[in-house]
Amino acid sequence: MKKVLIGVLVVFGILFLVLLLMPDDDVSTTEKPRTEAEVGAPAGKASKSGVETVSVGKDADSATIMIYVNGSDLESNSGEATEDITEMLSSGIGDHVNVIMQTMGTRKWDRKYGISSDHAQTWQIRDGKLQLLRDDLDQLDCTAEDTLSEFIGYCKDSYPADRYLFIFWDHGGGPVYGFGYDEWQDEEDSLTIAEMSRAFAKHPEIRFDIIGMDCCIMSNIETCYALAPYCRYALLSEDFESGIGWNYTGWMKDLEEKPGISTPLLGKNIVDSFVDANETDTRGSSGCLTLVNMSTVKNLFKAWKAYAYKNEDALLDKNYSRKHEARGRGNKGFWELWSFDNSNVTLSDYYISDILALTESIDNSSDEAKSLMSALKAANAYFGHTSDKNELTGLSVTLPYGDSEFYEHLRSVYTDIDLDEDYIDWLGQFVEDDNYDDFFDFGFFESLWNGWASYESEYGCNISGGGSCEYGYDYDTGDYYGDDEEECCDDWIYDYEEDIWYLYDGDTLYLYDEESDLLCFYDEEEDEIYFYDEDADDWFLMEDE
Repeated sequence: MKKVLIGVLVVFGILFLVLLLMPDDDVSTTEKPRTEAEVGAPAGKASKSGVETVSVGKDADSATIMIYVNGSDLESNSGEATEDITEMLSSGIGDHVNVIMQTMGTRKWDRKYGISSDHAQTWQIRDGKLQLLRDDLDQLDCTAEDTLSEFIGYCKDSYPADRYLFIFWDHGGGPVYGFGYDEWQDEEDSLTIAEMSRAFAKHPEIRFDIIGMDCCIMSNIETCYALAPYCRYALLSEDFESGIGWNYTGWMKDLEEKPGISTPLLGKNIVDSFVDANETDTRGSSGCLTLVNMSTVKNLFKAWKAYAYKNEDALLDKNYSRKHEARGRGNKGFWELWSFDNSNVTLSDYYISDILALTESIDNSSDEAKSLMSALKAANAYFGHTSDKNELTGLSVTLPYGDSEFYEHLRSVYTDIDLDEDYIDWLGQFVEDDNYDDFFDFGFFESLWNGWASYESEYGCNISGGGSCEYGYDYDTGDYYGDDEEECCDDWIYDYEEDIWYLYDGDTLYLYDEESDLLCFYDEEEDEIYFYDEDADDWFLMEDE
């Protein structure tokens, strides 16, 4: 009841914010919050000194972005890596943020920047220029664990910073096949999520704010499980990506200007720019991108197992992999001719099932279902998709229907990431399934799905529902904790229904409006909402009149 009351008051507070922020015809809505005199707060009541100001950013003046670029056929056929490098250069990044990029894995680089194809190179992007840092590398295998580990170590030692981000650039093949097709290596070689995990584990002193993959179909519970100990958030695509991939210019410019920007806000910027690019660029297509709160992953996997075991008969009755076609980065065959846009490769070829769609279609009312949907809601820190909806919701799971060879690959990778052995054995049942071609029709869910906002009130992570999504990961002990603990993840959560950020810090609820850059908090004892004036360095009462 306490949280519900807070939620109701906050909703009214947001209405007050809208009225207060309503601009005159000649005043921009991006002005700084109004001062005490402008608000007209009565003397003796307006000031709320003593309340510590929470930050909507991080205490960081510098950042290092490590970009692992495997050009592959995407570059040799279409120059797609070069196009994204051009976007990075256009951002003007480099004074406050180190952008260190390693180029590998293609037989032909576009001549625009003089990148070599006969050996790997390391570059820095700075002030619109590409500066060569290392030109003495061999023809490295970018699908090798040691290549990844060495690059992380070089960036860490040579470009230390207050915070770190890591980006994989190339093909993605789901949690079993992993990342990368290196044109200089065997076409079946790839960097598995187990190899990624071991490479990151060799550098325990680094905890990345974000590990992102500008790749297809890597937003799944298994990849998140493998990478969760090494980052706070992951940015992953559940869908196939179009050839344009991420859009780098805008969010890199934002990070250069504000190297301490909050990680969830930065992730939202990346997601929104990706969606916008696919909506406006003629080469764009259906797409989605998910910012995953990695501190929730252990709880999510536990909830998924409980649900899956309960609904075993239904899951084995039909093939719940999605028939969702690749666009722009694929062609028939595993790694063949991915740059052409005449693909008929589908998500079902990789046995990928959207977890929420599956849950809503089989059982959405049991305790196990409610726990799973709540865990999914907590894991999806922010999700964006193109306006065609594409019927994907952010995170998938892999069930190896009728494919013994695929299952053997799966068993090896999943064992290496220390996934539950009983669960791996349980997945073996799907190899014996007789309904390999009997795909489940997700049409009902596709007509039902209207985005995560419809799940806010029921499953928390929102103001009006009083949810806090308090998950965390203790990097010292390697332990996770859930929302039944007193501690919290100490970061901002996006509310889809209210279109606002919020943060629970102890018993205090803070609100942040991204558009107006306005920070508020709710005082439960006084039943009042206060806003923070940066110029006055103090809190002032939000008057409803």
